Amino acid sequence: MEQDMNDFEIPYYITEEITEYIEQTESGKCKCMKWENIKMLLRMAVINKRITNEQSKIIEMKYCREK
Repeated sequence: MEQDMNDFEIPYYITEEITEYIEQTESGKCKCMKWENIKMLLRMAVINKRITNEQSKIIEMKYCREK
C-alpha cells in the first residue's frame, strides 16, 4: 500500500515553529529570520531521518510566506 506524499507526520518541534511563524506573519510581526530557523529545523529532521527531502519540500511549499 503506497502512502500519499502529503500524508505524513510533521515532527512536533517543527509544527510549533510553523504555527508561531504563521501567527506572526498574520499579525505583521514576523521577520524572514523565523523562516530561516524553520528551514534549519527541516534540514536537521532530514539528517536525523525524521522526514524525507521530499517531505521537507512539501512543508516549505505549503507554509513558506517569504517572497
